[in-house]
Amino acid sequence: MTNEHLSDSAVQRNAESAIVEALAAQLGCKGELKPKRVSVLGGSYVQLDACSDDERILVEAYARQGKLKGAQIKKISQDILKLALLKRDPGLSDSRAIAVFASEEARDSIKGWIRSAAEQFGIELVVVEIPEALRDEIMVAQARQVMVNVEIPMEEIADDVSLEMS
Repeated sequence: MTNEHLSDSAVQRNAESAIVEALAAQLGCKGELKPKRVSVLGGSYVQLDACSDDERILVEAYARQGKLKGAQIKKISQDILKLALLKRDPGLSDSRAIAVFASEEARDSIKGWIRSAAEQFGIELVVVEIPEALRDEIMVAQARQVMVNVEIPMEEIADDVSLEMS
């Protein structure tokens, strides 16, 4: 038995590194993209999954395999807003802002106003290839993380509860 919690997303977090590496190779800047905290106008900051040292490439990465669901779309919406905010900074306006996916189906789940916002703010939605073994590992984790309501027999909860109504 594993000590891993069913909703643990360590596999996806680890996969983001491989996704960023694949993007760096695709862009010809291998090894130059690293997680970074970037300042924004007004004195606050955002944490990016990856960024070049010169802040010319700003990246958020997604490991999801297959179609995105509810909260995942919300997360990407927030990251598109984050990248858009960075591009509004005069010092970063010429930077490439990229949301990188490891699945075309995940990328293609971005539709409607969210896709329109990405396009209008100049956020690229890019897909990269990852090793099949990593893809399989992510899919196993996703299957484990599926939220379901488990039916538990009442007698397992308490032996003094009766299912019969009087």
